[in-house]
Amino acid sequence: MILKNPLKLALLLALSSAVPAFAGSVTYTCAPGVAAATCTYLNTTVAGMYDSTFTNANANIYIQYGTTGLASTETYLNDMSYSAYVAALTANPDKDALQISALSALDTYDAGPYGTGNVGITVSLGEALGVSAASLTGITSTNGSCTPGTSGCYNAVITVTNDAGTPLYYDNLGGPEPSDAYDYYATVEHETDEVLGASSCISTQGVSLTDPCNFFGAGTPSAVDLYRYSGSGSLILDSSLSTTTGAYFSYNGGSTNGANGFVYNTLSNGNDYADFVNNCPGGPLSVQDAEGCPGADAGLSILNDGGAEVNILNAVGYDLPVSETPEPCSMVLLASGLGAMAAFKRRRKA
Repeated sequence: MILKNPLKLALLLALSSAVPAFAGSVTYTCAPGVAAATCTYLNTTVAGMYDSTFTNANANIYIQYGTTGLASTETYLNDMSYSAYVAALTANPDKDALQISALSALDTYDAGPYGTGNVGITVSLGEALGVSAASLTGITSTNGSCTPGTSGCYNAVITVTNDAGTPLYYDNLGGPEPSDAYDYYATVEHETDEVLGASSCISTQGVSLTDPCNFFGAGTPSAVDLYRYSGSGSLILDSSLSTTTGAYFSYNGGSTNGANGFVYNTLSNGNDYADFVNNCPGGPLSVQDAEGCPGADAGLSILNDGGAEVNILNAVGYDLPVSETPEPCSMVLLASGLGAMAAFKRRRKA
């Protein structure tokens, strides 16, 4: 994935209010070129993985074919104060053990360097945290800005390659995966994870690492960047980006690699800083690998690759089902003083 430079700015007034939290729903709106059977599989099998895994994962995604690498995502990244982000996580009445550990780590390691700054969040993550849709910036199918929840407004636009030289394999069609083909649905899940919030603010294109979230202030992390460690207690800060290999996601202050042993890409090689170093072709493989694995990734999903993405999304703010059903329309109270929220448009390319 490649993070492009900011293209547009939108300033919105954040509302401090009590917002009802509902069950999540991931929906794909398919462009005319996407086959009906493919669109149906996206909105049943693929969307069902997210809907059954998380209770508050909402995403309205426009999906199309086009000229790109394997796939790319256009979206707006919004900012939220660090204190408001932590307050929203703290106020969640349905926190599980992983989320409680993640909050403890934020208090211990992140509060000092990031406590007075901002955090980059996606539209979906903002909604999961209870931010008013009117305070967020969505995107149209033609890449304009819009207000989430209005007609023709999406959380993101995903483009999958239409290059005949990059063949795609479709799980619902069956048959063996050609040796040069990439699994279409695993590719879409990779992009969907980033739409939900598994993407870094940091770009690794060029000869050195950069942090486009500096748009929100120097050294600004995305939500997932708050959980990047090189060892127990060794948080990797956006203000001192590291190209040292072996960095990993951890929800408990670096004591545990919470990504099923996968490590982040940290090299200036054009791949996303929050993608995993891939083990192609021998595996193990993950949906969040920086590069697809042709001929070997048929059927790969967030539910059968060790659960790294599930842990990451759980930590940043998405809830897993609990044994007791929450009260209908349970309220999530946002912290006051969110102030002005900004959004910059970003494009990630596989």
